[in-house]
Amino acid sequence: MQKKLSLLAASSFAGLALVISSLNAADAPAPAASSASASGSGMAAPAASGMPRGAAAPAAPDLSKLVAASDKKGLLFEKDVFPILKASCSGCHVNPTRNPSGGLNLTSLELALKGRNAAKDIVAGHGDQSLLLLYASDAVKGKEMPPMNGRVAHPPIKAEDLAIVRAWLDQGAKGDPAAAAAAAASSAAASGSGAAKPAAASASASGSAK
Repeated sequence: MQKKLSLLAASSFAGLALVISSLNAADAPAPAASSASASGSGMAAPAASGMPRGAAAPAAPDLSKLVAASDKKGLLFEKDVFPILKASCSGCHVNPTRNPSGGLNLTSLELALKGRNAAKDIVAGHGDQSLLLLYASDAVKGKEMPPMNGRVAHPPIKAEDLAIVRAWLDQGAKGDPAAAAAAAASSAAASGSGAAKPAAASASASGSAK
C-alpha cells in the first residue's frame, strides 16, 4: 500500500512539474521575435545603427539663405574665387597654420579637390549642394563659416561675393588651366632639382675615377 502511495505522489509531482515548465515556456518571449520587434520599431541597438542612441541628425540646409548666382561668366578659381576665400578663410582653410579645418584646404583648387570630404565640399555644377557655399551662407545651423565666434578676425563673405562663389560652382567649379600647368611645372622643377644634384655628383665621381 505504501509503495502505491509513493508511486502516486511521484507521478503527481512529475505531472505538476511538466505543467509549470509548459507555462514558463509559453510566457517567455522568443529571442528572434524580440530582435525583429526592436528592429521594426526603429529601436535598434546603437552598434547596429552606427549612431549613438539619442544623437541628433544633421540639420537640413536652409536654402532660402542662399543668394542668387552672379551673372558673370567664365569664372575661375584662381582669378575670381580664391581672393574671396583668402579674405575670410585664411589660417584654417587658406594657408592653414595647422591641419586644415574639416580636411578642406582652399589654398589651391588642386588641394581643395583632394580634401577629406571633397565630393560634398565642392559639387561641380551644383552650388546649392556644395558645403563650401552652404556653410559660408550660414545655411546649416551649427556649421556657419567662418564660425560665429571668430568673425571679428575673419568677417563673413559678403553677399555679392557669395553670388560669385555660387556662380563658379554652378559653372562647374573650374580652375585656370595655365595656372594649374604652371603649378605642376614648378612642383616638377623643385622635385627634379633635388634629384639632379646627386646624379651630377655621381657622374663627376665616376669620371674622376677613370
